Amino acid sequence: MAPKGQEQSKIEDLINPVAYKSNLQALNFLRNFVAVVAGIFVGICGVVGWHGFVYHFLAQLACVVAMFLKGCTNPTSYFATWNNLLFFGVFSSTTLLSYILFWMIFYNICHVF
Repeated sequence: MAPKGQEQSKIEDLINPVAYKSNLQALNFLRNFVAVVAGIFVGICGVVGWHGFVYHFLAQLACVVAMFLKGCTNPTSYFATWNNLLFFGVFSSTTLLSYILFWMIFYNICHVF
């Protein structure tokens, strides 16, 4: 037990804010890049309808696997929780709209025009 007046430090107190922000920016960039590539791939393949979003979430899951294989085997060293690695930026408007934009552009280029 900690003496009165001294509290045990939380995980948030042990994280460098600058490094944490840099890690989240790198993860966000990777997620956006994967969303664009997945949108291009799905558009070329001619996927239509709501099930096209399944490929977006599969691509985002592949992003987590890539980060894990790259060296983030202990996410608490780089992120506050596992949830940051798994879900940060998956449902962001930038990632989803980039996916939809490139999906529709490449679908139209390959299958409509």
